[in-house]
Amino acid sequence: MSIPFLNNTILTAIRPISLDIILTNYTCLQCICLALQNSSLIAFNYYPNSTCQFFINYPKTYELQSSYNSRLYFVQDIFPNASNPCCISNITFILEKLQKYYEYDIYISVDVPTPRCLLLDDDGSVVVIEQISDTASSFDRFDPETLSFRQQTVLGARPTNIAYFDYKYYIGWDVNNTISVFSNNYDNNSLRFITNIQGTTINMSAVRDMIFLNDGQIMVVASATNQRLFFFSLTNNTNYTMISTISLNYQTPHGLHRVNDSFFYVVSWDNPSLYAYNYNETTSNWTETLFVNATINSTIYGAHMTIDDCNRRWFTMYNYGIKIYDENGINLGNWYLGAGYFDTLLLDNYTVILSNSANSKVIRIDPQLQCDEN
Repeated sequence: MSIPFLNNTILTAIRPISLDIILTNYTCLQCICLALQNSSLIAFNYYPNSTCQFFINYPKTYELQSSYNSRLYFVQDIFPNASNPCCISNITFILEKLQKYYEYDIYISVDVPTPRCLLLDDDGSVVVIEQISDTASSFDRFDPETLSFRQQTVLGARPTNIAYFDYKYYIGWDVNNTISVFSNNYDNNSLRFITNIQGTTINMSAVRDMIFLNDGQIMVVASATNQRLFFFSLTNNTNYTMISTISLNYQTPHGLHRVNDSFFYVVSWDNPSLYAYNYNETTSNWTETLFVNATINSTIYGAHMTIDDCNRRWFTMYNYGIKIYDENGINLGNWYLGAGYFDTLLLDNYTVILSNSANSKVIRIDPQLQCDEN
């Protein structure tokens, strides 16, 4: 029996966000056998770390991504339809619905002391880190539908940012300019420490966002105080070694957002702006370009940016809210929220999760939209 597959390729869900079956420590043959025994499993990604990710349904919007030594198997000879990237093109309509639900308090909220960065992990959980002055803060995981706690693990003092890649959490610290790497022990809802990552010839100073390029072979880190981007190379399955830095022409790099392996954005905190970085293969250098200057006044800061399925940039600005731009930097709309909003996570059908470090809340707003509505 021949099973169709794609080499060095994985299928990644964009919308709906995938809550798929993930099994670790399985051989590829074992995963194939499991899939053939269960007709509800239509395809799976197999990763070189002996992990298989099964799909019961294909997402409406997806990407086929290059992933070295991985394979995508179509075990039932059922193939995905063409990806449909844009759910609702009318951003004014989306913002009006979100604003209405926000103003009338039609949302779910949970108390979280000084929440900062938000992400989704492979378990489908919303993850956030707390930053409580100089006392121990926590790593929190929530159900994305109800915001009920799934896990709370006490960390040290002053974690700053968190990233997630290849089933590992990367947590930056203010106190020692280090990134600590953890895996999750789901059996007892605890974090297992793996290693620390530090600069070598130059120290990181005020670690902020992290992104991963080339299937995790390169990690990029924003270092706010000394205005640099640090580049690290993966030296084994768990550790990164610093290979270079870039000095920036602006202050306090804060948020990072990867578009692909040769293009990413950086958010400036003090001067709320977005900068684009393109990799020039001829010179082997990164080219910096100002994408948007969104400065309003001295009390508003640039925090984070994310891109939705219609290729719109959602720029979260601390003490303001969210400004939205197209791929050319043209402002498409604004959503004023007030003080303290730090990060935005977009879920299916423009449900948003927001962290507010001023009032110590994480909120979930579901505007009850469906794709192609309006």
